[in-house]
Amino acid sequence: MSGKRIKLSGAAYQKAAKEKKKNNEELLQKIPKLHSFFHTRIVGSPEMIPIEEYSQSKRCLPTDISKIEIPLNTTDDTKVTEISTQPHSQQAEITVYDFNEKSQIPGPDPVKWNLNLDSINFLLANPPKIDISTIPFAETKRMFGNISRRLTPDHFMRKLQNGEKKLREWILYSPSKNALFCFQCLLFSPKPTVFGNKNEGFINWKKCNESLQEHETSKTHAESVRIWFSRIKKEDRGVIDLELKLNIENQISYWKNVLYRVVETVSFLASRGLAFRGNSHNFGSKQNGNYLGCLELVAKFDPFLSAHIANYGNKGKGNVSYLSSNICDEFISLMSDTVIDKIVSEIKERKYFSLIVDSTPDVTTRDQLTVAIRYISNEGLPVERFLGFIPSVGHKGSDMEQALLKKFCELNIDLKFCRGQSYDNASNMSGVYNGLQTRIKNYSSTAFFVPCSAHSLNLIGSNAADTTEEGTKFFFICQAIYNFFSVSTFRWNILTNIIEKNPGCVKIKKLCSTRWSSRYDVCRAMCNGYAQVLSALNTICDDEGQKKDTRHEARSIKNKIESLNFCFMICMWTPILQRFNATSISLQSIDIDLATVVTLYDSLEKYVEDFRERFDVYLEQAKTMCSKQLFSWDGVRQKKRNKFFDETESNEELLGGEQKMKCEVFYVIIDKLAMNLRERKLSYTDINNNFGFILKLDTLDTNGIRESAKNLVKIYPEDLNETFIEELVQFKNILNLFSKEDKSSFISLLKCLTNSSLLTTFPNVEIVLRIFCCMASSNASGERSFSVLKRIKNYLRSALVDEKMSSLSILNIESDILQQIDWSDIIHKFAVLKSRKKLI
Repeated sequence: MSGKRIKLSGAAYQKAAKEKKKNNEELLQKIPKLHSFFHTRIVGSPEMIPIEEYSQSKRCLPTDISKIEIPLNTTDDTKVTEISTQPHSQQAEITVYDFNEKSQIPGPDPVKWNLNLDSINFLLANPPKIDISTIPFAETKRMFGNISRRLTPDHFMRKLQNGEKKLREWILYSPSKNALFCFQCLLFSPKPTVFGNKNEGFINWKKCNESLQEHETSKTHAESVRIWFSRIKKEDRGVIDLELKLNIENQISYWKNVLYRVVETVSFLASRGLAFRGNSHNFGSKQNGNYLGCLELVAKFDPFLSAHIANYGNKGKGNVSYLSSNICDEFISLMSDTVIDKIVSEIKERKYFSLIVDSTPDVTTRDQLTVAIRYISNEGLPVERFLGFIPSVGHKGSDMEQALLKKFCELNIDLKFCRGQSYDNASNMSGVYNGLQTRIKNYSSTAFFVPCSAHSLNLIGSNAADTTEEGTKFFFICQAIYNFFSVSTFRWNILTNIIEKNPGCVKIKKLCSTRWSSRYDVCRAMCNGYAQVLSALNTICDDEGQKKDTRHEARSIKNKIESLNFCFMICMWTPILQRFNATSISLQSIDIDLATVVTLYDSLEKYVEDFRERFDVYLEQAKTMCSKQLFSWDGVRQKKRNKFFDETESNEELLGGEQKMKCEVFYVIIDKLAMNLRERKLSYTDINNNFGFILKLDTLDTNGIRESAKNLVKIYPEDLNETFIEELVQFKNILNLFSKEDKSSFISLLKCLTNSSLLTTFPNVEIVLRIFCCMASSNASGERSFSVLKRIKNYLRSALVDEKMSSLSILNIESDILQQIDWSDIIHKFAVLKSRKKLI
């Protein structure tokens, strides 16, 4: 032997490991288990009955009991351990599941209850409450021969001898089984009964009254009620687990008080878009973030929270405090889901809605698709709500379609009730073949596409400015002026000091590439502060202490803005952009309908057409501003085009002076604005023509009203019937009784009709108004969500995960709903599920 260690092969090593594992398992099987030394009892049973008797009453597990569920309070992420009690020859199995899952909490349907110790205790603490208004009595029909019978509200009322009626609170209705059950007998019946049989229930509607009276006076029901009452009565000293219950309730009350403060802190920070975390997670540190910092601030004036932080704070993982980041994130998700559920319930109640979709990259260049929705509230006012961000969808129409379908499927919103779509003018959104708006129409044929009116207005101005060289050069010089002064604090102070000495002047602004109508601020600043900007440039040019290139750049800009061309463009663009900016702000409002959009476009088009005749006015203003009488091309030899030998002589003359500015610049820009306004307006006019006659009912004859109403019935056959035609004819006489303000717009008319007693008389008119008013005229709400995205996911919070970022955005944007929600029930359930302890 060489003395070297012989290394086993892979197969030999695996064989030896299997033999070792087998020997260990055989040894473990021979060792007695801990539970073999104890007698098994049902914990918390009504009267500590032996297992055999308890199993026969069908209240818990059978005689060969196999599982006892024991929730243990361990950490902030509390889990429930399920211990299996097996024979001595078998190994004990331990599995862990999350008690927070919805499947563990008994729902409203008694057939689906999994009755065990935990669920019974939960039902005792949270008994189901019967609500007759929610029972679909029309769907409870059963056939008895040729006679059909169904449940009625009288079956849930007990009539006393003196004529009074009392609600039978013990009755439970199962919609899945279409049967009745007794709450107390289902849990504690000592004998089998029809109302206590979970698998069958009572279904004989023919003898329903007799059976209900017989059951509620029976001894079995009385005994079940006695057991039930003894379990919930705290003062009964005969209950074995009374002290345990009191201890549990005290803990629940304590943790509820803690969670109230946690929820309010999370709500405060989320509604304002503030950061939660810091570099430290310990109380007392200056870098522990806003969340722990707010709790420390509240603790200075709250003895309860101060004592809690002193006893449970900074103990690390494995210790319960409910102040950790995990619980904070859990409540952020829970609160955002609650807000979304509130929005979805309102959408389902109001039925019709329209989509607002847009996308933008976040700080990590990850594309985020924003989804908003517009519907009509119960008060008759339009509401636009944010539903969240969808990350990394892509820019193809098919990809966005699948993302939206998945989103609305998760929210349980049916796209067939979509009546409008508002996107920007990109081809992937507005395309008539493969665009998103075309794909959505496959699910709702009446989901008409409405291009964003504010975005269209920006495109109109941008296209008009780019049609001429002078228009492009003007805005380029404006941006160059801002860049020249803003790049140096010395230059900026020179300009600021000169402007401050002249009241009425404003500081120069930066051009915005996305909000084109905001260029009005640039033109207004240049128009009011033209002399001051020129004075600042002269100061820099004459300053010997400045660099030569700086002085040269200032002199170059000065020569450009001193020209009559630049001054005329200032005088021309300032009034145009002032009206464009005011119109754009109105178009971005939520309280606007398509009829108002068409009216604003009409007024702007007429304004531009009238503006065409004011060339001389603005030319005189420009000459006064710069004290020059000639344009840049005047006095310069104009080049003539070379003619070919076969061309005939012509008397064409090249334009110059004022005629060149008028014909080649002014008229071109104005005509381009008017033409684009006219073309873009058609997208809104077609839809508005279908509904616009409603506001003109008092000027139309009966035949005209009927024809227009028939057209609407053809467009919306699933929403309107033929009765709408005659209903609208009658509504014409009612409309005369409304005030001028109430019928000035569709939204005001809908609000007045919704809040009046005429709603039941004219339901189809209300449907038409609701459909038209729910159509979004702009996607400004989607654009506003981008501002929230940039505040919440900034460069300091770039690692924020998409789910949490979307939840925080929802809480920030929909903060009005967040403040209205009462969190008492959620906090109570959270405390019950997370803070309860049991003994074995």
